Amino acid sequence: MDIALFTDYDGTLVPPEEVRRGGALPAEVEEVLRELAKRIPLAVVTTKDCGFVTQRVPFASAYACINGIEIRAGKYVAVAADLNHSAVSEVYQLASGLDAYLEPKRTGRGELAGFTVDWRGRAEPPKGLGDVVVEAERRGLKVVRYSRHPFLDVYGSTVDKGDAVRVLKALLGVRHVAYMGDSENDLPAWREADVKILVRHSLNRGFAVPGAVAVDYKDLVPYLTEVLKNFK
Repeated sequence: MDIALFTDYDGTLVPPEEVRRGGALPAEVEEVLRELAKRIPLAVVTTKDCGFVTQRVPFASAYACINGIEIRAGKYVAVAADLNHSAVSEVYQLASGLDAYLEPKRTGRGELAGFTVDWRGRAEPPKGLGDVVVEAERRGLKVVRYSRHPFLDVYGSTVDKGDAVRVLKALLGVRHVAYMGDSENDLPAWREADVKILVRHSLNRGFAVPGAVAVDYKDLVPYLTEVLKNFK
């Protein structure tokens, strides 16, 4: 296959306002993605864990979860060799004292591979977050900050979405990739992509990606419908 579509999940397929409400894939987005998946390989490259995203996008060809820490393609499952799940668990315990929403991310083997600290709806980050970040970095964990999003991520591996895109291209046997994303953690994936698609929403209006096609979330389904016409 010559080209595949790789896509982020939160903020790209699901608007950020819906993420904390269960993050279900909107029906109209699911419909057009299912049709695309019949014609070209579709992979989800996400910070969510695979237990979450495989249930919501079961028709994808492959998944790179937890920022690329776990990859699933067909019968193959791989977890990053440098995953330090014990350090993640210890820093997660420290973060549990914050006045914020914590989202743990686990591999299929049950290891805590990362977590998100989310303070959406508040004017500023929770008190004590700086101490958590310092401890995470002291333990060698990866901290991903966002310029406009009211949350941050902590991961137990140095891999990123760019690494995931390279692995998935090899596993799926594709030469070219169109990548859809919405935030800083997608930058490594965009660097590996032949076509860059930036999905705009309420939290990233000022975010720019050189060379990317910008699509408002409300126009995502019509945009993908036009893309679909190229593969009929």
